[in-house]
Amino acid sequence: MKQFFQQRVAKHQKKMQRYLRYVINDHFALTMTFLVGGLGFYYADLLKTLPSPFPLGNVIVLVFWLMTLHLGHFASLTQLPDAVFLLPKERAMRQYLVQAFLYSCYLPFGLLILTTAFSMPLVVVASTKVTFQSTAFFILLLWILKASHLFVQQLDFYQGMRPKRWQFYSLWLSSSTAILAVSLFYTYLLGLALAIIQVGSFYLFTWKKNTARLDWERLIQVEQSRLHRLYQFIHLFTDVPEMKGQVKRRKHFDILLQKIPLRQENTYLYLFARHFLRGTEYSGLYLRLVVIGGLFLAFINEIWFALGIGALFLYLIGFQLLPLGQQFRYTTTVLLYPLATSQKEQALKKLLTVLLFVVAAVFSVIVSLTLTNWSAKLLVSGSYFVFVGLFVQFYLPYRFAKTNKKLGI
Repeated sequence: MKQFFQQRVAKHQKKMQRYLRYVINDHFALTMTFLVGGLGFYYADLLKTLPSPFPLGNVIVLVFWLMTLHLGHFASLTQLPDAVFLLPKERAMRQYLVQAFLYSCYLPFGLLILTTAFSMPLVVVASTKVTFQSTAFFILLLWILKASHLFVQQLDFYQGMRPKRWQFYSLWLSSSTAILAVSLFYTYLLGLALAIIQVGSFYLFTWKKNTARLDWERLIQVEQSRLHRLYQFIHLFTDVPEMKGQVKRRKHFDILLQKIPLRQENTYLYLFARHFLRGTEYSGLYLRLVVIGGLFLAFINEIWFALGIGALFLYLIGFQLLPLGQQFRYTTTVLLYPLATSQKEQALKKLLTVLLFVVAAVFSVIVSLTLTNWSAKLLVSGSYFVFVGLFVQFYLPYRFAKTNKKLGI
């Protein structure tokens, strides 16, 4: 079973590496440069204004680390057919899940390093007892606490263990809070010792003494949910075949579709608008990016950062909606209908103009609340709308022509 799991890991990593080529691209690098640079700038300025010691800082870090420990789930890599084909091997699945646990411990390690390194300046400012040399100890401490959390998660895979899972989760949450408090307010060495005791206890009572039978349906469901969240993130950058968009009635949006005149030249506009409003693929992506961009702007009170972040998210939203123009190229009824190819580009222009203008309006309202100078508010808000016009009039035709050339249209 160990070799079997390694084969699955290799196959899964090969697929993820193929997607990473599209995720870690120029757009991602540009986005991260702006976000990390902006956050680092404000974070450094904030630390200079804080007194030392600053006990409230330790409380903030404690809550932040507890939230971080909830990121990353047990990766069993099980698949739908396993409930049938691996059922005779249920006794051997314990060895399989041991390998899955080790793999799941490895996955969040990089995230724990980043979050600990990010929060350590605040820890050093908040306490006179902690220095940057203790960063490695805090990383190890959080990693051990995460291992205990994974022991609790795997209880969900066994029949009749869900009530106990919540009991152990409550115990884990309270003990982890106490361990982090001891580490931040007293000494991290004692906290590290307590974390080792905690993980040993959870190993003994949630794994070693667990003799319940596997709940195959739940085991596979949890893994499918984990992969779905991962594919949702990747889908922000590229098409993912595993992401099956759902179609919902959404009757309350009919009033918007009725605004489109029922004429032949509006065929593509109606199709694109209907697909956007009633499908979850593009509408969900649109709303997520609007919310994320709005949250960033809500904490920015400097004109050039507000301008750059807003324009960046407008570009990302428009860029992610461009594939909408190719949604119906294989639909037989659309191909049979006498429609000019140029109508498709014009329809996409109209739809993106409306959608991006709505985003620009939302961002303008947010910056009008965060910026204090009226001239800055007008400059940033006006720049958003100008950017939308430039994107629709110049960048969209360029991308549309490039896509059509690639597809041989």
